[in-house]
This record gives sequence, C-alpha cells and structure tokens, in this order.
Amino acid sequence: MKRCKVCRKKPRIRRRVNNEGILFCSDDCYEEFEDSPDDIDHPYINDYEAIRYEYIQWMNNYVDDLYMYWLYGAPKKESLLEQIDDLLGEFIDFYALEGQDGVFSAEIYNYLIDFEQLQKEIRNFEVDEKELKKRREVLYEEKRRRTEKEMWG
Repeated sequence: MKRCKVCRKKPRIRRRVNNEGILFCSDDCYEEFEDSPDDIDHPYINDYEAIRYEYIQWMNNYVDDLYMYWLYGAPKKESLLEQIDDLLGEFIDFYALEGQDGVFSAEIYNYLIDFEQLQKEIRNFEVDEKELKKRREVLYEEKRRRTEKEMWG
C-alpha cells in the first residue's frame, strides 16, 4: 500500500491526491507538501473535491444513519440508497470515462465504485443487537440528563 508523501502514514478515508497522482493522508499533508503543483485550475478538481467530501461524510456517518432508523424511525435503508443513487447520478459522466482521463478522473471513478460497494453494505446491513442496546442506553441517558437539567436548572 502506498503511503502519504509527507508523513508516511497509510492513507485512510481522508486520503487525497494531487494532479500528479501524489498520495496524501489528509488535507493537512496535501497543503504542507511544498513541491505540489497548483490543482485549482484542473478541470476536474471541483468534481473531485465534491465527491471526496461526500465520501468522507458518508463513511463517517452511514452506520449511525442506519441505527437512527431503529432508534427514531428514520431514515430508512431505501432513503439512504436513494440518496446515494442521486449522488452517483451527479457524476454519471465519469462512469463513461472509466477513470481514463487523468488522475482526478481515476479518483472520481474509484469513489463511484466505492459508493456502489457502500450501497451493497447498506442493503445487507443488519442491526447488531448489542450495539443497538448501547445506542439506546446512550439515548436514554441523554434524555434523562436533559430532563434533570430542565427540572433543576
């Protein structure tokens, strides 16, 4: 596995590349790299930044969103899957390119494939009863604290 050009860490969800294909583990390392070309003029930079941001948000929140249904009744799996479909639709042109039009095109295409995989995970998601119990306990504890605070100030 490739490592970050600056800190040598293994890149994870927040990974990013520049238009030369140099890999960074985060925005901080990307900005710290002195020899990096200016990506701002690249034709796909805005699309890359947008899908990267969405991917980070989804990966950080989708499990919580799935448990929200069991705790609050919304959103349902179908709703989450529709949201991803809408997102994929915004980048449909990049499917045709199949990542063959440069570094950012390849990255965007890889994110599209990752979102398709995420859809499969969401479809197959089953609640872990122990995790659900923990989340309910946290929810009840938060509610109890709010009630006490309202009563006692």
